[in-house]
Amino acid sequence: MPTYIALLRGINVGGHKIIKMQDLKAMFESLGCGNVRTYIQSGNVVFENGESSGERLVPMIEKRIRETFGFEVPVILRTAEELESAIQASPFQLEALEDFKRLYVSFLDQAPSAGSLEKLLPYGDGADKLRVVGKELYILYEVSVSQSPLFKVSLDKLLGVQLTARNWNTVNKLAAICRKA
Repeated sequence: MPTYIALLRGINVGGHKIIKMQDLKAMFESLGCGNVRTYIQSGNVVFENGESSGERLVPMIEKRIRETFGFEVPVILRTAEELESAIQASPFQLEALEDFKRLYVSFLDQAPSAGSLEKLLPYGDGADKLRVVGKELYILYEVSVSQSPLFKVSLDKLLGVQLTARNWNTVNKLAAICRKA
């Protein structure tokens, strides 16, 4: 069975859209998903499902979240292979361990249009660096997310896509969980 990673956007942030991970795990199991594992409280779910197309899984998961928890939550889905590819495709060649703490990946629900990518040009090579590779947006912050001018930019609206961001450590931890499956 294929291994998938569901990345939920905006849960358990600032006391809003609270979902306990044990309840989220049970919800995925109720959808027929197997070997369900969650990682930290920000909505990362690794699971197996016989569905060969992630395109059909996303609306099913979003609907069940709405029915179970009573609110909308965008879900971005990747296969284990796509997650590994995203790690390999990082455009930033980093060596110092401290540098990796400043690297984030935003997972997009679709590749942005050429016109949308042009809107990113003013932000691409400032103090913070950002690059889009396929359906991933990589950001290397000069200092930190909260101290970045990009923190106030709605990158999803700028690109016209749904997205959710994870730090580099989380991305690699999710890949490690997939490898153990």
